[in-house]
Amino acid sequence: MKLQPYQSSVRDVRVTIVDGDSIFLHAMVEHLTSQGYSVTGLVTAGDFYKHLFTSRCDLAIIDVALPDQSGLVLAEYVRKNTDARIIMLNTRPDVEDRLAGYGSGADVCLVKPVDGRELSAIIANMFDRTDSAGPRVETLPSSSDSLVEESGKAWKLFRNEWSLHTPGGDTLSLTAKEFDFMLSLVLQSTAIVTRQYILKILGYQPNEQGNRALESLIYRLRRKTETFGYGFPVKTYRGIGYCLASPILLA
Repeated sequence: MKLQPYQSSVRDVRVTIVDGDSIFLHAMVEHLTSQGYSVTGLVTAGDFYKHLFTSRCDLAIIDVALPDQSGLVLAEYVRKNTDARIIMLNTRPDVEDRLAGYGSGADVCLVKPVDGRELSAIIANMFDRTDSAGPRVETLPSSSDSLVEESGKAWKLFRNEWSLHTPGGDTLSLTAKEFDFMLSLVLQSTAIVTRQYILKILGYQPNEQGNRALESLIYRLRRKTETFGYGFPVKTYRGIGYCLASPILLA
C-alpha cells in the first residue's frame, strides 16, 4: 500500500541522509522529497564530511553502521561542529544502543526499518517548533572561507620548506614524515583523517610497532608547537584518527 504524504508546514529544511544500505537510502530520499524537503542521500561518512563544506544541513539522518566509520563518531562531529538536528538509525533495538546514540548527540534514535510516515512526523515536529523563529541552522562555512577570514592569525604550512609557522610567525622545521602528517590533515580541512590512512601514507605498518611510531611522531610535534604558546593545532579522536583543531593555511 502506498503511503499517504504527511503534510508539513516546514519551509526550506535541508535533510542529509547517510546510510550504506542503498535500497533503504533511495526509499527514504524519495519519500522525504515527496514531502517537500530538500534531501541529499550519501553512502559514506567521508562523503558527508565533504558535503558539509559546500552545502547547508539542517537535519542529518545517520545510520550507525556506515561502511567507512561508525555513525556515532559522525554524529558526534556533527553535534560539535554544526547546529544540525540529528536522527540516528540502528538495526538493534537495545536500550544500550539507543543510549549510545543519544550520547553521541542524537536528538532522536529510531530502529530500522523506519516507517516513512513516522519519520516525516518526527521531522515536522522538530522544525515546526522553531519555524516561526527563523532557520535554526547556519550554513557551515567552507574550509577555504574560514581560512581566508582567519588568515591574519592562522597557522601556515609551507610546502617548499617543510615548515609550520605559528599564528605569531614563529617557524617550526618539520621532518618529511611530520610534514606529510600535517599535510594529510590540512588537505582534509576539519574532516577526520583515519589512523589507518595516516599509517599508510607515512609508510608505517598497521601493527603495534607502526602505531607506536605514529604516536612518537605526534608527541614530538606537540612538543615543538606548544613551545611557542599556541597549543597543538591537531585534535585526536582516540582509536579513530585526527583532524585540525585550528585553521592551517597551505602555502
